[in-house]
Amino acid sequence: MTRTVIISHSHPALRYGGGEVAAYRQFQHMLEGGEDVYFVGSTIGPEDGARFFGPAQRVLSFSDRDFCLRGLGMDAFVMEHPRIETEDWLLDFLLALEGDVYHFHHFWNIGAGTLRRLRAARPQAQMICTLHEMTAICANHGQMVKTSGELCFAASDVACAACLKRSPADFMLRRARMAGMLDLFDVLLSPSQFMADRFEVWGIAPGRVGVIENGLDHGDAPPVQSQADLTRRSRRFAFFGQATPTKGLDVLIRATQEIDARIRAQATAPAVAPARGKAAAKPAPGETAAPTGPRAPISLEIYGVTAEGFAALWPDLTPPDWVRFRGRYRPQDCIAIMRRFGWIVIPSVWWENSPVVIQEARAAGTPMIASDIGGMAEKTAGWGVQFPVGDPDALAAAILSVHDRPEILAQHIALIAPPLDMAGFMEEWRVAVSVVK
Repeated sequence: MTRTVIISHSHPALRYGGGEVAAYRQFQHMLEGGEDVYFVGSTIGPEDGARFFGPAQRVLSFSDRDFCLRGLGMDAFVMEHPRIETEDWLLDFLLALEGDVYHFHHFWNIGAGTLRRLRAARPQAQMICTLHEMTAICANHGQMVKTSGELCFAASDVACAACLKRSPADFMLRRARMAGMLDLFDVLLSPSQFMADRFEVWGIAPGRVGVIENGLDHGDAPPVQSQADLTRRSRRFAFFGQATPTKGLDVLIRATQEIDARIRAQATAPAVAPARGKAAAKPAPGETAAPTGPRAPISLEIYGVTAEGFAALWPDLTPPDWVRFRGRYRPQDCIAIMRRFGWIVIPSVWWENSPVVIQEARAAGTPMIASDIGGMAEKTAGWGVQFPVGDPDALAAAILSVHDRPEILAQHIALIAPPLDMAGFMEEWRVAVSVVK
């Protein structure tokens, strides 16, 4: 039987991010199917290591096939560990598992040197990498967002040098180093066509990166909705994610402030009905009509973030009273929670790849309001509402355009196709990597 070792830069038991969740779901599905499979995650850096590990401890064992290693941090620019002893220990651990297939979901915490030595030590093994971010292309956390906050559309030695205040020669060498690291893999995969295209523009050979959407088992189809259910849900919006600057939660809250200002303006405006037989007055030339807010109730619930966590990042932003912070939630409850809402908002200000929240929304049968770039634009095309990235006024307008519109909600629900389940993912995966059970 083929032995598969699935390696992730993090472990979902400690941090819940898209890449590690996709990796762990693959592991769980293969394990439940009776396959010979191991999972190796890691802590992100020294802080998590100190929190979860004893002073000399290197491994957390969740089972005899499920491990989390103590990550000690690494140089993201060259993708190397600062101490060779760390690389030696990591290599020995991976070799001891004697994998026939090593599937890496990311290479952070693993390192280019570890990959080179693993390739040399087990030349007969198949090495696969799923690209969840653009770390090889972009030295600014792999997000292709400039240090000034602007989106970056293409990497170049000079542009990257100007952004990160290093020599262009450094980026020329980094590009060669990252390209050489990717050449070590037999198969490169991406969950989105957008990501595959970005790597081709960067220099990876056309067709070298295969596209397979991450798998998600989703159980029963969403229940049929009554008109009353649709009306209630059409007034309810939600956000699922983390309080990080690139997730765009500040954009969303600024949009709610704009909506709230319209609500207040509408509440204080005198209600003057036009005389019988006369139309309502139109704005004079050069004037604009007063903006209108929602007349029906509206609510926004924020999952994955506390009010305190939000305030720590954006102390000057005060959410309206109809915004509620719900904090952490169990991942297995996500789809059921999403079904309570009419619309899920994903306002990220970086490109994203294939956010797990989009798959979960599809499984829940809940449409999305999404930023119009990258994997978000690709994955919500046809069944979501998109708005210009980073524009709170446009987001407010998008929310108001569907608020209390059950007929629009029903139309978008009907357009949602369920996500690829894990059985479908594994079938495509085996074809792409030519691995048999």
